[in-house]
Amino acid sequence: MIYYDSHSHLADPRLAGDIGEILARAESRGIKFHLQGGVGPEDWQRQKELQKNFPQILCCFGLHPYWVSEHSELECEEALNILSRELKNSVGIGEMGLDLRPQYEEAKDLQFHIFEQQIELAEFSKKPMVLHLVRAFDEAIKVFEVLGVPEKKGMVHSFNGSLPQAEAYLKLGLSLSIGGPVARPDNKKLHQAVAAMPLESLLIETDSPDQPPPGFNPGQNEPISLWNVAEKVAELKKITADEVLDISSKNLKKLFSL
Repeated sequence: MIYYDSHSHLADPRLAGDIGEILARAESRGIKFHLQGGVGPEDWQRQKELQKNFPQILCCFGLHPYWVSEHSELECEEALNILSRELKNSVGIGEMGLDLRPQYEEAKDLQFHIFEQQIELAEFSKKPMVLHLVRAFDEAIKVFEVLGVPEKKGMVHSFNGSLPQAEAYLKLGLSLSIGGPVARPDNKKLHQAVAAMPLESLLIETDSPDQPPPGFNPGQNEPISLWNVAEKVAELKKITADEVLDISSKNLKKLFSL
């Protein structure tokens, strides 16, 4: 079988020089294709360069809340103009969204503005969204209530919330991507949500090189850890890890028209 990692950052400079070995280890366990999460224009360029040598890299471009928080409104508007031209080379739009942790709160208003602009761009371009929503559940729901959800919907990357939150996102037609945090034995809230969510809305990811499951070091998470995620999700759904990987891969291909 050929499996897909629904979200990673393999163009991250921390992985430079090791990417061939990393991809080979993943492919040895059937994980061949890797959907990226975009950060900003510099990252988009690194993704494109990486894809030249490794066509199994699936590019995805967007303005991450981290990037937005570190740049001026003018720089963000200029990046949006670049994004609108670059989306022809991208299977989706994202990461996009809101991160309202204290270290990013100063840029809260700008985050909302750029998030709303990217929602409009998702509708115009007919590209599915890759959403980064951290401590921003209520705020994100309100934005979608006002603007609506674009036609091609999208995925909530690294969902780590409660069952009621999962149900609210699912009601909007969004898929939920589950990553390394599900493998933590104390993450009961997420376990409950995953156990109850429908398989047709399930994706799994690694967020490599970040958010490792137990057994992988922070900043050194690899796509091969997708098996660790699949095994825990399989335990919760009472199916096999192979079935989880197959279902997630088919769902991703359908969502992103791969």
